[in-house]
This record gives sequence, C-alpha cells and structure tokens, in this order.
Amino acid sequence: MKRKTPSAPAPTYRRPLLAGLIAGLVVLGIGVTVIELQPDRYAVTSTVSFASRSQPNVSAEIVQLAATKYAVTAGARSTLDFAADRSAMTSTQLRDHLSVTVPQGTANVDIEVEDADAEQGAAAANAIASSVARATDNDALILGEVTAPADPDAAHHTPSRTLLLTVAVIAAVLIGGWVAFGVRHLDRRAAKET
Repeated sequence: MKRKTPSAPAPTYRRPLLAGLIAGLVVLGIGVTVIELQPDRYAVTSTVSFASRSQPNVSAEIVQLAATKYAVTAGARSTLDFAADRSAMTSTQLRDHLSVTVPQGTANVDIEVEDADAEQGAAAANAIASSVARATDNDALILGEVTAPADPDAAHHTPSRTLLLTVAVIAAVLIGGWVAFGVRHLDRRAAKET
C-alpha cells in the first residue's frame, strides 16, 4: 500500500470573499453616513432676458453683449444688499452661494442661488433678477425683463444624493474586490510556502 504524501490544502474562497464583503460593507456604511450627514441644499434659478427697446437697428450681438454687461450687476454689493433685505440671507451668504451665467448665444442671464431653504433661495434669486432687470431702466437701447422667476417648487437638490450614493456603491464594490483579491493572493502565497 502506497502512502500518500500530504499536499497543500486547496485554497478556499471563503476567507477572501468574507474579507472583501466586510471591507465593501464598511466603505458603503461610511459612504452612506457621510451622504446622510450632508446638509440639504437647494438651487433655484431666475432668468432675466434682454431685448432691444423697439430699435430696429440693434443687432442680436449687441443685445447679447448687453446681457453680459448687465450680468455683472448681479454680483454688485448694492444688488446683494437689496436681495439680502428681501430674503433671510446675508450679503456674504449670497456672494458665496450665487452663480450668474449667460448661456452662449442667448441674451439671457441665469441667476442661481443655493441655500438650505428653497423658498429663501428663490426670494433672493428673484430679488437679484429684478435688480438686474431694473438696471436697464435708463438704457435707451436695451430692456431687461424677468422672464422666468425662481420657483421653490422647481428647486433641485444639490449635491445629488443619488449620484453620491452611486459613487459610494461603486467605491464599496471596487474596494471589496481589491481586498478579496489581495487576501486570495496572500492565501495562495502562504499555501505555497507550507
């Protein structure tokens, strides 16, 4: 009768899978906790449109340039103070949470305010928009008008919790897989050495 020599035990997948699962769950738990601790922020947008004051010789390019010119007034101290008086935000908060853009090829100015309270943000965005539109009162060529006031019900949540959760899940899967691979590799090396 031949005696069998003991061979190295077959590597098991249980330990690497368990290590990967634990690492993935820890990363996912931390990610979800961080996401839930993020303060709620809402972004609301008010749009001011610019047009010619019944002057047929004013080209669209001039109106677009005027929109860019008047967009600057949205961040002016007097405009921010005016908006702060009409919302519960301070001028400093408005300056930090204000975004003014002129979409390319348009004569519109989009004024976005981000705040923890959508109604407060909408009030501030609308006050800034009305101030920008009023800045054209003495302009003989250009007229500004608030064409899309900010609506708190249409506010979008920032940052997107769905996007952040997706990133957390992807990170958990990647780290869990990396840990499982690393433990599996170490187990194989240990099995070869014995």
